[in-house]
Amino acid sequence: DSSYTKKPPRYTMLLSKLVPKKGVANTDFSSQYLAYEKLSKNYKNKLKKLKGIYSSHGPISITTVEREKEKGKISKELISRHKIIRTIKNKKTIYCSPGHFLKFNTYMTKQKKDLKKFLFNHQTKKTFQYSLEWEKDQLAIWDNRAMLHQATPFKGNRILHRITIL
Repeated sequence: DSSYTKKPPRYTMLLSKLVPKKGVANTDFSSQYLAYEKLSKNYKNKLKKLKGIYSSHGPISITTVEREKEKGKISKELISRHKIIRTIKNKKTIYCSPGHFLKFNTYMTKQKKDLKKFLFNHQTKKTFQYSLEWEKDQLAIWDNRAMLHQATPFKGNRILHRITIL
């Protein structure tokens, strides 16, 4: 979450208040500790010095940006840079949010575009994922620095209360 800010939140908590039947409207989590661990040495070396450039108007925000335009208001775009590989408590992790990622901090050559595609596919492999099947009044807490998350597509309503901790 919020990789486009200079100091992204460390932790996020979601509390479910209204959820469809179990198994619908899940949240998929992907461990970036495991994703880093399973990278080849070659890819670890390619990524260790790179930074990503992230935007609040990145690919994931297209709907929000379009809604704002329709209402005649446009929020200020926030842009930030962060190392792709981070160390948290002596453990390495990938820190790259595909939904807000624009490019690497170096010129985007064909090779870098291929690296971006590889990285996004690698980060979200099923072997790194857990799908949380929400129940009413359930609390989930995760470390944003080492976990990707996304809602699975569904029809209907879901209400989750969010708290983020810097």
